[in-house]
Amino acid sequence: MAMNDLLTIGSSGIAAHQRLLMTTGNNIANVNTPGYSLQRTFYTADVLGGLREGYTERVLNGFAQAQMFRDTSTLANRNAYLESVSYIDTILSDDALALSSKFDDTFTQLHATTDNPTALSTRELALSQFNALTERYRTLNEQYQIQEKNLSQDITEKVNEANALITNIAEINKEIISAGGLNPLDGKVATLADKRDQAIKELAELVDINTIAQDDGSTLVFMRSGQALVLQDDKAILAVADGDPDTTQKEMTLSLSGSARIIGREDIGSTVGGLMEYRKTTLDTSRNQLGQLSIAMSDAFNSQNHLGMDLNGDLGGDIFTLPTFSGKEFSTNTAAGAISGSFIPGSGSEVTPYDYRVTFTSATTFEIQRYEGDQPIEAAVSGSIPPSNFQLDGLDLDFSAGPFAAGDRHLIQPTRDAAAAMAVSMSQPERLALASPIRVESELNNRGNAAISIDSIYDTDPATSDFTLPGGYDVNGPAEVRVNAAGDFEIYDGSGTLMATAPASSGGQQLFANAVPALSPGYDINIDGDVQEGDVFTMGYNTEGFNDNYNALRFVDLQQQDLVRKSLATGGDNKMTMNDAYASVVSFIGGKTSEARVATAAASSLLEQSTLRHNSISGVNLDEEASNLIRFQQAYAASAQVISAAQETFQTLLSSVR
Repeated sequence: MAMNDLLTIGSSGIAAHQRLLMTTGNNIANVNTPGYSLQRTFYTADVLGGLREGYTERVLNGFAQAQMFRDTSTLANRNAYLESVSYIDTILSDDALALSSKFDDTFTQLHATTDNPTALSTRELALSQFNALTERYRTLNEQYQIQEKNLSQDITEKVNEANALITNIAEINKEIISAGGLNPLDGKVATLADKRDQAIKELAELVDINTIAQDDGSTLVFMRSGQALVLQDDKAILAVADGDPDTTQKEMTLSLSGSARIIGREDIGSTVGGLMEYRKTTLDTSRNQLGQLSIAMSDAFNSQNHLGMDLNGDLGGDIFTLPTFSGKEFSTNTAAGAISGSFIPGSGSEVTPYDYRVTFTSATTFEIQRYEGDQPIEAAVSGSIPPSNFQLDGLDLDFSAGPFAAGDRHLIQPTRDAAAAMAVSMSQPERLALASPIRVESELNNRGNAAISIDSIYDTDPATSDFTLPGGYDVNGPAEVRVNAAGDFEIYDGSGTLMATAPASSGGQQLFANAVPALSPGYDINIDGDVQEGDVFTMGYNTEGFNDNYNALRFVDLQQQDLVRKSLATGGDNKMTMNDAYASVVSFIGGKTSEARVATAAASSLLEQSTLRHNSISGVNLDEEASNLIRFQQAYAASAQVISAAQETFQTLLSSVR
């Protein structure tokens, strides 16, 4: 078998080492190019002498690269969540925006009214504090609304970026296939593959993905849940759609071959998934908690004002307007029924921060499931219509706008916008009911030293108590207590009729509750001290008792009362104060922020390690390339010497035959 001549061998060496020098130079030139992978050119010896045609490919470990992509998605997910939650954490922790300082200002001013309950100036200042407190709630809720809007815009932008990257990856796949796929003769395919992998990495920062390399050099891309994004002959289109039924809750859809489906946030991952996770598990939850606090506070002040007498001598009315709410119907509903609702006055402490889903099991029966974010809470509660109203957790749900059909679903978000809907309905400071509506007195001729006092005032509703509108007392209500020979307390109405008797064993405490039969006039009394037979104590409406500050003191006491529900338990420690409730919102966000920082730091460390591993394999080492540059340059020069030797040998042969 003939050998290649010396000139051919030298020429192949020069061409090969020139290409090796070009590959090395390209590596050096792209040392700082994002996504660039180390390239190597390989040759094999020709059996006839010299070198066969070489090929250039990337130095790459697919497993190391895939791990880097996964860690990229994880860090992007945690970063997106951390950046979002840090915003609300900063807002809620800002002393200038905190509710706690406004609570203190409000109760400080209410305390001032106890010193002079008839002064309009202190009443006006107290009313202005209510307005300032309402404005603070609205300001905080506005921050939630702003972030919700920004999240929707951010999700839309990220989805558009993902679509551009998906298109880019699909187009590069086609170029790679056209350029020879896995059997390249030069570095073009390696460069194209780097561009594609850089696009895949950028896509991994937006949504969590998996990749599968094909024999033709292309790469298929799938979402973590298995939905295809890039196929050999097709690609998916991502889009943002309004939530069902809450249109503000943007969702991501995926369309492939004309078929579209919604992708759950748990299947999206990365940046888009992190934004959706924050919105659902943190933003909405804390916003509901803020709304719950606003309802509990407003209802507590309203209820207390109802239990007093104002400067006009009338029973107190509302200070705040409790908002109403409407349900949202799912698009799959077959009937046109709608649900509306309101908060039950006096039951603000029963309101929860949860959302509710009403599912009809028939046209007249339904189940109500509490939800925290998208997680169900405890068991569903069953109900039926008629009646048209159903009460649960301090809510009055109105089903009168039927009809409904089996399978219909409705979403109720009672506290979502409650803080934004807060409003002070009272405009006249004299309407603050700072005095007690009932007056109790001991007869001057009593032989004992006992004194009568109000134990509590719990109801002034004319329908359920002995008070009358606009301000008065029913003649049929308890008007007098007389002590008989046995030391018992006989209770008479305004016409002198015996109503009930409280035994001496009651010690004069809560006489109406301990009487036989028990009485519920809307208040109760205590008689403390030694009583004598014939002692008389009277009760009546507190006419002209404007200087009384009994109810003003009860307003001040609200600051320390447990008014906000913190669990679904019906007993035990299931309530907290307003300050504690706000602190709970702040600590909830603070805890989420702390968790996110830890998770982000861990994800960053993992990405750093996987990136180092990937770069140790595929990254350009300048020292190594400089060494190669010298080695290939010397080999190039040596190959040139082979050609020179071949030429000299040829000239010698020519000279010998002349």
